[in-house]
Amino acid sequence: MRAKLTFVGLLVLAGLLVFSGPAYAGGCITNPGAAGDDGHTDHIPTKIYRNFLVVAEGQIGGAPECLNFVLDTGTSPSVINLKLLAQLGLRATHSSTFALGTQAFALASTIPELELGPIRATSLPVMVKDLSRLESDFGISIAGIIGMDVLSKSNFRLDYDTGEIEFGDISHEGVPVQFDERAGIAVANVTIAGRPVRMLVDTGSEFVVLLGGNFGDAPWLTLRNSAQSGASVADQKVRLQKFSAPDISLGGKHFSKGTAYFVPGSADPVFDGLLGIRALGFRSLSYDRACGTIYLQ
Repeated sequence: MRAKLTFVGLLVLAGLLVFSGPAYAGGCITNPGAAGDDGHTDHIPTKIYRNFLVVAEGQIGGAPECLNFVLDTGTSPSVINLKLLAQLGLRATHSSTFALGTQAFALASTIPELELGPIRATSLPVMVKDLSRLESDFGISIAGIIGMDVLSKSNFRLDYDTGEIEFGDISHEGVPVQFDERAGIAVANVTIAGRPVRMLVDTGSEFVVLLGGNFGDAPWLTLRNSAQSGASVADQKVRLQKFSAPDISLGGKHFSKGTAYFVPGSADPVFDGLLGIRALGFRSLSYDRACGTIYLQ
């Protein structure tokens, strides 16, 4: 399996995040109906960590109990925890993945069945990762990370205010961003400091992040050193720098960020950076499967 894996916005693994307690979520609700495209609506509760990172309960075939999954629009394919893979008795094979434009060796497997609300994915190819660091940060067990390879199987609306993900008919309100089904990600055309950039729509990041290798020395930004110098991002040692983004334009709307992050030397051929949707104050995200479009509200 060759795949692009951003792995929860990269910055979670950089150690930038210190997770606070989650919002309340109810019991496990899986597969109450069809895949959400037949005119009815299904809701499942989520837990929101630090006002941006989303965790919901689902099930994996062979594991009867409800399990915690991170929902991340910036990850494709989905990920299973190495520890759980062993518990399920599933085999892993050697594969490769791309993070920050660099190919790395990885493990892959196939999950017989995964359920999230009305979504049911069978014979699902996944990457295999040790998620023990995320589990330690959250203080909870994490079965895996569900990306858009699974979420895109249904219309859905993720509402941060209500702490729910809703499957079924959605409105087309908000800033539209085309979803690339082949790549498994959505990349928005954004202007930062007057320069056009391609930003990955990422529920797994709290920040606006630019990959410096796509821009050379980026003379159009005023960069300053960050306390996170030398952090490990996606198994690579990187040096993070901060910059101010007083004017970010997206879909004809203007946003301002006092602090954003720049990763010198890191590059990706598909996108120029990560757009943490909560960083710009968006309160919900919707996906229309028929037209392959994400809407940011």
